[in-house]
Amino acid sequence: APMIYIYGEVQKGGAYRLEPNMTVMQALALGGGLTPRGTQRGIKIARHTAEGVREIDAHLSDPVKEDDVIYVRESLF
Repeated sequence: APMIYIYGEVQKGGAYRLEPNMTVMQALALGGGLTPRGTQRGIKIARHTAEGVREIDAHLSDPVKEDDVIYVRESLF
């Protein structure tokens, strides 16, 4: 099954099965949501492309693709 990976300031980081048409918000929900120190504005996705790994800023409505690594940064406040 296709997988995604979530780590950083989430309740339960780890590997999760990718569901069809999954968004970043749905993926974070699988990981138990953000910790009190996590920020929605600090979400990055490392995505494998033909040119290599590309890091992109993510929004909650963005689609998630197979083997994406979602990283939630810590809020500065």
